[in-house]
Amino acid sequence: MIRHNKILVPIDFSEQATEAIRRAGVLAKQFDAEVHVLHVLESSVYFETDMVSIPPINEINHAAHEGAVHRLRALTEQFDFDVLTHVEESASDPARYICGFAESLPADLIVIGRHGEKGMIEHMLVGSTSERVVAHAPCSVLVTMPHDLLEVTQG
Repeated sequence: MIRHNKILVPIDFSEQATEAIRRAGVLAKQFDAEVHVLHVLESSVYFETDMVSIPPINEINHAAHEGAVHRLRALTEQFDFDVLTHVEESASDPARYICGFAESLPADLIVIGRHGEKGMIEHMLVGSTSERVVAHAPCSVLVTMPHDLLEVTQG
């Protein structure tokens, strides 16, 4: 049920994430909802050493944030619907951050792309972000399939 008229699309700049935005746009038009696109930056790792010269961590974080804002702006310009963009930094699991963000928005629906690229061992140990979002989401979740998996399942 659409109550808050907000659809959240977490993205990682992949083709699957772009497809998730397209599908969210279709739903947003049908339900007169807003599309919110969220990119979660993982915190930079800081280490001290005399062997490596790196800029201060706040400069690295600022550059990563500005780069993501620029990429989001360029990505969302291709759509014929309004998109609200959010770039957030998280030191925790991106899936948990996405779920917390959806709750605070509040979102009626999360539309997330599925990659299907992880190896079996990695998948067994940590699962995928989309699976963790489904497990912890405060609202309904639509998981979009990669094009190559769609061709295999429909073929």
